[in-house]
Amino acid sequence: MKVFHLSPLALALAAAAMPAAHAQDEGAGALEEVVVTGFRQSLERALDIKRDSANNVETIVAEDMGKMPDLNLAESLQRVPGVAITREGGEGRSITVRGLSPDFTRSTLNGMEVPGSAGGLDSSGGVNRGRSMDFNIFASELFNRIDIHKSPKASVEEGGLASTVELFTAKPFDNPGLNASVSGQFTVDNVADEADPRFAALVSNTFMDDTVGVLFSVAHSTRTVRQEGFGTVRYTSPFANGQSWADTSGTTINGTPDPDTNHPEYTQGDDPLDYMWTPRLPRMDYFGNTQDRTGVTAAFQFRPNDRLELGLDIVGSELSNDRESYNYFAQFRNTFDEITPTSVTLDAAGRQIVAGTFQNVTPRSESRGQFSETTFLQTVFSGKYDLSDRTELSFMLGNANSEHDEEQYRFNLTASEGHDFTFDFGADSDIAEMSYGFDILEPSNYFFSGPTLRKDVVDRDNTTFRLDLETEQGGAVFKTGFIYNDREVDSLRYNPTEGTIDAPDEVTSDLATSLTGIGIDDFASGLDAPGGFPRDFLIAHFDNTIEAYGAGQFTPVPVDASSWNVQEETMGLYGEVDFETSVFDRPLRVNSGLRIARTFMTSSGATEDPVTGEAILLSEDNAYTDVLPSTNIVWEIEEDLLLRANISRNITRPGLGSLSPTVTGVTPINGNISRGNPNLDPMRASAVDLGLEWYFDSEALLAVTLFHKDIESFISGDEVEGPLTPELRQIVSNYPAYDPDSPLFEPNAVDINGSAWFTSQPVNGDGAQLDGVEIAYQQPFTFLPAPFDNLGMIANYTYVSSESRFDTVVSTLPGLSEESYNFTLYYETDRYGIRGSINGRDDYITDPTGSNGNAQHATTGPTRLDMSAFYNITDDLKVTLEGINMTNETERLYTTGPLGDMNLVREYNTTGREVYLGLRYSY
Repeated sequence: MKVFHLSPLALALAAAAMPAAHAQDEGAGALEEVVVTGFRQSLERALDIKRDSANNVETIVAEDMGKMPDLNLAESLQRVPGVAITREGGEGRSITVRGLSPDFTRSTLNGMEVPGSAGGLDSSGGVNRGRSMDFNIFASELFNRIDIHKSPKASVEEGGLASTVELFTAKPFDNPGLNASVSGQFTVDNVADEADPRFAALVSNTFMDDTVGVLFSVAHSTRTVRQEGFGTVRYTSPFANGQSWADTSGTTINGTPDPDTNHPEYTQGDDPLDYMWTPRLPRMDYFGNTQDRTGVTAAFQFRPNDRLELGLDIVGSELSNDRESYNYFAQFRNTFDEITPTSVTLDAAGRQIVAGTFQNVTPRSESRGQFSETTFLQTVFSGKYDLSDRTELSFMLGNANSEHDEEQYRFNLTASEGHDFTFDFGADSDIAEMSYGFDILEPSNYFFSGPTLRKDVVDRDNTTFRLDLETEQGGAVFKTGFIYNDREVDSLRYNPTEGTIDAPDEVTSDLATSLTGIGIDDFASGLDAPGGFPRDFLIAHFDNTIEAYGAGQFTPVPVDASSWNVQEETMGLYGEVDFETSVFDRPLRVNSGLRIARTFMTSSGATEDPVTGEAILLSEDNAYTDVLPSTNIVWEIEEDLLLRANISRNITRPGLGSLSPTVTGVTPINGNISRGNPNLDPMRASAVDLGLEWYFDSEALLAVTLFHKDIESFISGDEVEGPLTPELRQIVSNYPAYDPDSPLFEPNAVDINGSAWFTSQPVNGDGAQLDGVEIAYQQPFTFLPAPFDNLGMIANYTYVSSESRFDTVVSTLPGLSEESYNFTLYYETDRYGIRGSINGRDDYITDPTGSNGNAQHATTGPTRLDMSAFYNITDDLKVTLEGINMTNETERLYTTGPLGDMNLVREYNTTGREVYLGLRYSY
């Protein structure tokens, strides 16, 4: 784990600030006004917004119209104190704020909540059915500003327990007159080795004495990503898998087993090797993505006089992603009782097999295709009218729709018989050397199984109306308003009609022509893989296999148990006041208000009748009300020294996928039933922030913020004992186990009218306290002698601590890195500039309850270096160079074993570095 010492860091930042502050005091009258542009201008404007804000707000401002500081919105957000990002396919997808996972951040676009879903881009990705935003569905060129509210105000809609992120597209009145820009880039990825284009254009103008404005922008990019590496698909033990090794009587054991530590259930006389942690599916991994992203915006503004302004904003986006993944693995999962270990080597603790030779292992080659398209369209009509010199009425009416459509194919080639298999992790390696005892590239050694096909559709629709009234009276500003949201989410799962796919039992001559090696000469070259790691394996290539067997021509049939609909209406009413007073003759700004939120929810789904196969419709309602006070104060201790404090309550509503009423499993013999929970309450929390901000020089800041959140409960899986609801009783009564005339009748089945039922479902579980500190420093080094006076630095550090109990396991919160940091050094002149950013975070938990006997799933915290440079050929034309992951940082996922104290590699892979070379012209 990385170790940071807060006191030296704070002293170092303060020391860097001292010369500039001293120079300002001595020579303020001699300073000349300096006009800054580009990245430095963006930082200056963001700092001004932060300083003047009533609550704790961080802002990212475009360097120019349609030119955000980074290629990806999430990459820009990671420079904000307290923000860490999660990447997929080498690209930022979601954010974690102050240790809380993406579902706790509410994101809006032009005032409306963003209903965006996208599919995964690498091995860890999946379809987003929750409330978090996928930041990779939009091109950064479409946006002009991002605000991150880390403390709430009553006028900011509830839902962002961690933060509220507000995205704004460009407007023609932002920069009156004729403005135009066009940019083009080509990117090269050292792993995918492809040259991909990226293009953006914007034009805006104002007419009729700047009373009418029109803006159009478009952005398109193609991105080819290749992820290569090694995986185990988690560790387990034969005992945790409910099995034993076939025969260990002749096994040579190097090391001393310690089965008691792994499993307290071990008793003398048991086979200790059954309790050793072993890779489930040691494998070679390949994930290839071809991604096309197109976005457009249109903005129209009308200001006929000084009192009225109307606006219409339209944002559209389309993201298509074709992902082909190929994995070749040795199957230990569910087959331990067929495998004989001839020799094994244990780790020093005697808990894990790090090397071994095994008999009768059956390898398999798995080919998966995921072909998805995400569309997004938002239309927002807004306006404001000055009822008087002191009173303004504003409104917003909008609709947003997002649809994610995804088809998945899977083809398996399984070895016709078991073979000898050897793996060896060597000394602390994350990649095993492997040998299989036969020719893994020979088609006749396999039979074809599958294919498995699936289609997912997630359709989201939001309609929002907002009305606000603001008036100034007696030196105070009073604000009140009403907001209404109508949200609907449809999640549909389809499988093909039976009999439409010809799946032969063995490899035929026709299929054999489509079987090839993976065909990548430098496979896994970016991982420093050992010499014994295979570089090639047999695959069923998608294009050839689909053509041969018609797997793409299937009739989709809904899967009732995996489909659901949630309709949610929310109404909010708030009152807020801003005023200024003084304490000890120093200005004190106060923002205080109260928000009342009412939520109505209807969750619908279906479950399949076990006898007729027909759908049994289920529907449940829920409603709750929350009263959410908030107070923000800013005390100006000195002209450049601010004390900022907040005390508030907020909520995050349950994840949409948890609200499904669908029954996914019933076991009458032991009274177990699995389902979602439409009656979940939101996650509620009280929060306190206290910060000190020193604006010690122009464009400079040194700030320390302490924060605390008391979260009443988290949603987690649990088993609830009690009688069935009438709806569930009807479903269970149809099971053959309760039919005396059925051959599946079970006389000992649990009484459907009794109370001995155990329902596994999401529940409002235990809460947690979250405490942390953020330190931020920003300064241009204008006090240095030329040419070093063009240097500047941004740095921040965040420490967060929290524990919660998940299913009897005490764990840190999902997504929480105890320490995270960003360090950006830049050099910028009117003619050229360059900057580099280092971003790092500690390890973090991704699943606090784990699986296959593991206490948790986790991710190794990455440290990445990104860079950006430009050169102005003329005042209007510049050449740009940008690089992502310049040090070729790898991604490592792991599990923590039965006690949560192990570090067992789950995946180890790389997507390489990306370099973008381009031109930008602006007018």
